[in-house]
Amino acid sequence: MRRWQMSTVVLMLVWALAVGVGKEQNKKNQPFPLNLFAQATAESYIGEKECAQCHKTQAQTFNASPHALYVRNPKLSVDKRGCEACHGPGEIHLEDVKDLTKVVSFSKSKPKEISLACLRCHADTMRLSQWHRTSHAQADVACTSCHQIHREEKGKAGNGEKLTKFFASPLFVTAPEPKALLKTDEVTLCGQCHQREVNEFRLNFRHPIPEGRMVCGDCHDVHPSKASQKRMRVVKDMCVTCHAEKSGPFVFEHDPVAGWTGEGCIECHRPHGSHNPRLLKAFSRGLCNQCHTDKGNTHYPGQSCWNVGCHVAVHGSNTDVWLRKP
Repeated sequence: MRRWQMSTVVLMLVWALAVGVGKEQNKKNQPFPLNLFAQATAESYIGEKECAQCHKTQAQTFNASPHALYVRNPKLSVDKRGCEACHGPGEIHLEDVKDLTKVVSFSKSKPKEISLACLRCHADTMRLSQWHRTSHAQADVACTSCHQIHREEKGKAGNGEKLTKFFASPLFVTAPEPKALLKTDEVTLCGQCHQREVNEFRLNFRHPIPEGRMVCGDCHDVHPSKASQKRMRVVKDMCVTCHAEKSGPFVFEHDPVAGWTGEGCIECHRPHGSHNPRLLKAFSRGLCNQCHTDKGNTHYPGQSCWNVGCHVAVHGSNTDVWLRKP
């Protein structure tokens, strides 16, 4: 019996030692900046007032930020309070203030590192694995490329650097006020990379982005998650949010409308802007001939298949399989 007890004690000690070594090893193996928080103890956090001794300007601009309301909640754990919630434990930073591996600098860190820091608190927005799959993450766009952490004066970025002239001035004077701590309005912000789409909004026929009645986020979601997948649906479902009369269901539906072939609504329409009425890709028989190639040489309806009064129910019909009447 004693031998059994001794063996059990030894095994438990070995197990505890292995677990302890494993935890320490895990702390060392965490990627930056998560390793800073993993290594820290409660004493490693010096508090917001101490940070303000050296970073007075940043402390003042942070007071105007919505972030301040959240990170000053006394119910939060110490690693998610004040400046250190984003920039890491102050005591480790003070060991060598010039060492950028001991502090999270959002102006000098890599996009992936910035994402890791932000998603510590914003896991409800999306998981890290979801972010890695986005085209923004793959293009090395960081959270701070769009969002400002400190509420700075207009024309400056969240890290205090001046914005470009193009970035500081809204592309359209009717642009709504930026939300969600964006550095500027959505269209101007998105237009920094998506310039072709912005130019399409200047065409004669377009969605009402320049008029300020829509923003990019009405159709696009840069933070894909399970919740957003329910909200941001397939193309047709998004379009019929505004164009309900085109949604059907119809007894006889045009294949792209039904979703059986092609790309849905954008099979015929250009979503950002077009030279043609109704945002059509082409305003002639050529549009229909993209699919109905057998009619190209034998069918001459005039300017377009629907304008001459033949196939007027182009989205769907309840009475005619050839969509010649509603």
